[in-house]
Amino acid sequence: MLNLLNPYVSFALFLFIVGVGGYEHHAGYQARVKEDEAEIARLNGEARAAEAEYAKKLAVATTALRKAKNDVQTKKSSLIADADSGKLRLPKATCGLQTDPGSSAQPGNTANESESERQTVKELVNIASDGDTAIISLNACIKQYNEVRELVNKGVK
Repeated sequence: MLNLLNPYVSFALFLFIVGVGGYEHHAGYQARVKEDEAEIARLNGEARAAEAEYAKKLAVATTALRKAKNDVQTKKSSLIADADSGKLRLPKATCGLQTDPGSSAQPGNTANESESERQTVKELVNIASDGDTAIISLNACIKQYNEVRELVNKGVK
């Protein structure tokens, strides 16, 4: 008969209880690992979906920016063509100085003046189009920053 006071029986019973407890601990740990893996997979799926959505938004924003820049380039080309043809000219400055009615106007080299005026108009068009392009890029950057800030702030709260 089994006597619980026998040290061998008590030790065997102790080892049995410790063994069962260790196995249950290990099985519980493995179950928790599987739950964690499932949660990580779910979160990764959500992150990939959000990443795809952000990529679509970025592609739309990039396309809009490229279209706006192309519009500026088209307008610039049109204005430079108008300057070359002489349709686009600088306004003549008027001043309050009176000339002597008896003096005759000094004829200048109108071809050089015309070419100089055309070059000046072209440079002004280039400066204006560079400014337009910079403003468009800045506004696109600000818009994207605000969208990302809203997404990040929404995720934090």
